[in-house]
Formats: sequence, structure tokens, C-alpha cells
Amino acid sequence: MQVLESTYRELREQIAQMPVIDTHEHTKSERFRRESPFSPLDLGYVGCNLCAAGASDEEAEAAENADRDPVLARKVFLKYYPYTRTTGYGRSIERTLRDVFGIETLDEGSFDTLWEKIRTGITEGSYEKWFKQRYNIRAVILDSDSDDEYPPIFFRSLRHANFFILADSREDLEALESRSGRSIHSAAQMREAMWSYLERLLKEKKNVVALKNNLAYNRSIYFQRTTLADADRAFNKLFARKFARHASSWIDTPHRSYDELAPLQDFLVHESVRFAQEHGLAYQIHTGLQAGYTNNITDSRPSHLINLISEYRRVPFVLFHGGFPYCREWGVIGKNFPNAYLDLCWMHIISPATTIQMLDEWLDYVPNNKIFGFGGDLHMVESIHGHLEIARDNIARALAVKVERGDLDKKTALEVAENMLFHNPNRVFKLNLELE
Repeated sequence: MQVLESTYRELREQIAQMPVIDTHEHTKSERFRRESPFSPLDLGYVGCNLCAAGASDEEAEAAENADRDPVLARKVFLKYYPYTRTTGYGRSIERTLRDVFGIETLDEGSFDTLWEKIRTGITEGSYEKWFKQRYNIRAVILDSDSDDEYPPIFFRSLRHANFFILADSREDLEALESRSGRSIHSAAQMREAMWSYLERLLKEKKNVVALKNNLAYNRSIYFQRTTLADADRAFNKLFARKFARHASSWIDTPHRSYDELAPLQDFLVHESVRFAQEHGLAYQIHTGLQAGYTNNITDSRPSHLINLISEYRRVPFVLFHGGFPYCREWGVIGKNFPNAYLDLCWMHIISPATTIQMLDEWLDYVPNNKIFGFGGDLHMVESIHGHLEIARDNIARALAVKVERGDLDKKTALEVAENMLFHNPNRVFKLNLELE
């Protein structure tokens, strides 16, 4: 045991010095931070933990809208914090509290101090300091619909195709016509509007490297191959009601169900993948655990994607979140398909223990050029600290086990870590960064 711990410490020390490409963040812009300061309830997946611990709907709403009633928000947070601090999310928060804010114990006495430090901790130009100097993060793949300016280290993934894929009413179609500047009266026209809109975004937004599909929050990620005729029949249902939205203000907008629109949605998903292929973009897909609570986990099984990945062989598919809890089938997809890549974003704090165990297993059958080591998946730049430190711990512990077992020597283990944290995402996202 002492030998294993010694190997872990040696690997951990060297992994801490490696540059990182952060493959997935929701970081709010510096302008947003100055104008809409965060609260302790924004430290990272706090709401998910509160609800899992049994918070009522009223309590969850109070926590989500902390600025409306800070006293009630603090009361809710501190009521459930003793039960949530032991989770992966909680331990990441505690590490951030200790190392970033200098708070050892979060209680009634320190909560207001924390809130004030969060409010006053961001100034213009600070993101370069946080990411480059503090975290040694060389690039960030940003998932945000914001048009705000970000420093040059940020690259974008776009999830705007969802506007088209999830349209379920005639009112939605009118909004898409306005958004795209196209007339939409058929599935074919909807595809053309989606393509032209995405092409415009590629020109307008800097450093776009991927499309993002997070439809696991709305439906199954099994996207069946459908014909244009099938899609058109589903599309026509959007016009099947007697009245348009503007015909009478007291008539509710009719929305169609997923079952009715699935052929149209599937058609548009395939078209979004084809867009990525034609424009040389990676295609990121949410698999596994959904944020929030009471979602249908079976919708997000990685194996639902096999038909999509096998058809579009020139598209690099980046599968998110360890596929948790379907971790083994997630890994097998990475092994079986040359164009499938496995991104550990968020996974390290969903379950550190599972990540260590599965990384040991994944490296038995997945080539190490297929795994991306870290993505914070957070809104607050300070919160990334706790997650990144746990990720470095997890990678070092998994590799230490393999070294002590004799699977790898230390030199190879460090090469694997460097591939996961830097080289693999650098290559797949075509960032062309040099390892300094």
C-alpha cells in the first residue's frame, strides 16, 4: 500500500505540471460576472444535490433564485449541506472553498463571507489569470449561447441546431423563420434554414470547433434514419390545427408530442451531423447522467448512438460524461469505432471512485489517444479549481494502480496522462496548440 501511495504521489506531482485543454465549460463571460454576480448557490451542481437530498420544490426554487431572498437561500443551502458535502460534487466544492476562498468550514458564520468574496472576486481581464496562470489550462471549449466576448483561449461548440430539432409548434416555426431569415413550409426548407443559420454562426462566432447535441435532456438519443418523406409527414402535423398562433390571442399555441415529431427530429439530427462532416467540425453528444433530477437516464444510453457513429465515419464523435452509469458500453464504443472519442468532462465529480476504477478498465481496451481527460462543465471560474484537482487525483490514482500492477511503466503512464489532458483534444478539435 505504501508503494502504491508513493507511486501515486510521484505521478500526481508531475501531472500537476502538465498543460490542460479543458474540453467543456459553461463559463459565464466577465461582463456577465460583473453585472450579475454569482452566489454560493452557483458553486457547482448545488441544486442537483439539494433536490437529491430531499429539498422541496419551494426550497429548490429559493436556492435557484438566491438573489430574491438571500436569507432563505442560505437557510436552504445550510440545511442540506451536511448531507451533500460528502458527494463528488460536495468534495469538489469543499476543495474550492478551502484553496480558493480560504474557508475551512462552511456554516452560518462563513456563508456571508463566502458570498462577499464571490461578489468581489472577478475583475476585467481575470480569466486569463485564472485559466492560464492558476490552472495551466491552455484552451477552453465553451458551450454557451452567449454573444459576449471571451479571451482568445476560448473555443466554441454550438448547440443552436437544437432550436430547429426541438421545434414543436407553428409558433416555434415562425420564430425560426425570424432567426434564420428563411421561409419554412416543409422539412426540406427546415433543413435548409438550419444549415444556413449554422453557416452564418460559423462566420460570426470566432473559433467554432464543434457542434453540441444535448438532446438527452429532451428525448432518447437513438436517432433513427428517416426519409425526407417521413420527416415531411411529421412536419405537416405542425400545421394540422385550425388556427395559427396569431389568429386569436385567446387560443393556446398547439404543441406536438415527441412521438408525433420523432421522424422530423431524427431527420434533422442526421442533417446536423452531416453539417459537421461538411464543415470539418467535431460532434459532441451528451451521454449518461443528466443534470437536475427526475430525468429519464435510459434516454441517454451511449449504445443508442451506434447507428449514427457507424454511418458518419468521417465525423469525430465526442461522447460526454463517461456515459455514467453505462460506463462499460461507453468504453466499448470508444474501442469499436475509430471515430468515437471519450470525454471525461463532468465525470470526475459525478463519482471520483467510479472514474478511477473505470479509467483503469478503459485503458485495458481503449487506445489512449481516444480519451479526453478533463472538462469542468461549470459556470464559475473559481469552481473549476476543485474539479480539476480531483481530476488530476483520479488520473494519477488510476495510472498508479496500473504501474504497480506492472501494466505500465512510469514513463508510459505519464505519456498517457499527457495525451488525455492535452494532445488528444488538441488533435481532434484541430486547435494546433504547441506543447510548451
